[in-house]
Amino acid sequence: MGDFLQYVELNSFLHRLDPRSKFVFFIIMSVLTSFVKSGAALLFLFLVFIAIWLIGGIGSYILVLANKVKVLLLFIFLLWLVLGLFTVNEGPAIFRSGFSLFGHAYVFSLEWFDFYKGAVYALRIFLMISAFYTVILTTNFSQIILGLQSWRVPYAVAFGVGLVFQIIPMIVQEFATIMEAQKSRGLEVDKCSAFAKLKNYVIVSLPLLFRVLSKGHAISLAMHYYKLNFKVKRTSYQTISAGRSDFWFAATTIAATVMTIVLQIRFYIQI
Repeated sequence: MGDFLQYVELNSFLHRLDPRSKFVFFIIMSVLTSFVKSGAALLFLFLVFIAIWLIGGIGSYILVLANKVKVLLLFIFLLWLVLGLFTVNEGPAIFRSGFSLFGHAYVFSLEWFDFYKGAVYALRIFLMISAFYTVILTTNFSQIILGLQSWRVPYAVAFGVGLVFQIIPMIVQEFATIMEAQKSRGLEVDKCSAFAKLKNYVIVSLPLLFRVLSKGHAISLAMHYYKLNFKVKRTSYQTISAGRSDFWFAATTIAATVMTIVLQIRFYIQI
């Protein structure tokens, strides 16, 4: 479970799917979650994700992911609550107070709608991250490259995209390693307030930057030493082809997308 951000070899329907199906799923969900702002639509999409994770056997890994990004989601939620203090919205208010400063009238107002906005944006970010890691957990490096090459994507571009899908989990894993090292030195990151957690995360950002640069340098040296040449034509023993499972997965993705758009149109509230 420690390597939850990397490819997990399981015999599930998600792992057996054509990598192109999962890549299209990632693109569609990334676009969808970037413009959907309806709580009802996002909640429906979240339920679809849960069903996919449970059927695909990666539900426990997604729970670990949620635990790792909970500080980020809490920060987003609190940020929208703070921004909501400076905006007066319609509806029942929890707290509202006016004051005057230098001849200008100001109002601090906290409504239930501010909690709705914070939850919507936090859920959007989580779904974006989850779509990315759903592909990572079920698709290895070679499958990503092979799938993109089947679309006539140049090998250099396919290799770069596949490398991105591998590097990001490595960066997050490095971040977790640094946090564990800081905990052993007495830096509290669990049993403290949300704002203290954010401050402590900022503290470890500098060593993380140097670790990331070091990893990038190591990858560049490895590519140089092994004389990686993108101009050489490559073949593969592995073949990929779409099957019945891919058809049903694509149909589910399309149906979920259409339903999400319908809910977005019918239940959208300006935020």
